[in-house]
Amino acid sequence: MVLFFYFLHIVAALWLAAGVFAGAVVRAQTRRAADLAGKVYGLRLAWRLTSIYTLPGALVAGLLGFYLVTGKGFGFTARWVQISAVLYLLMLAVTLFYLTPRLRRTLAAGEASLAKGAPTPELQSLAAAKLPGILADVNALGIVVLTFLMVFKP
Repeated sequence: MVLFFYFLHIVAALWLAAGVFAGAVVRAQTRRAADLAGKVYGLRLAWRLTSIYTLPGALVAGLLGFYLVTGKGFGFTARWVQISAVLYLLMLAVTLFYLTPRLRRTLAAGEASLAKGAPTPELQSLAAAKLPGILADVNALGIVVLTFLMVFKP
């Protein structure tokens, strides 16, 4: 059964990576969109990626990962496991408590702007912020680091 959960863990990690890395592309293209409708479409797409790929992938991969640490006999004493667990929990917290709510607010502001026919001050303020993009990119880098730790178990 551990082998089956290991397979599901890898699939969930790929699911998560698909959402995070595709989200980076969508974010870049949304910033470059020339019109409001294009920007709102990009926000809708980013929300879709987050709700269908990133959040479920992060939760399932993490839960299975914590199970597999004991199921495969590694335990929580190995340094690579401790670093992985802390990194994963930090990434999950940033995603759940900052990036996702912020994206939801930005999408709502974008929809309101589209209904008004012009960008609202709220949308302009939310879209101009650099921190969400930086944290999303740090999460993408975190996936690379987690992959390194899982493969090489230094």
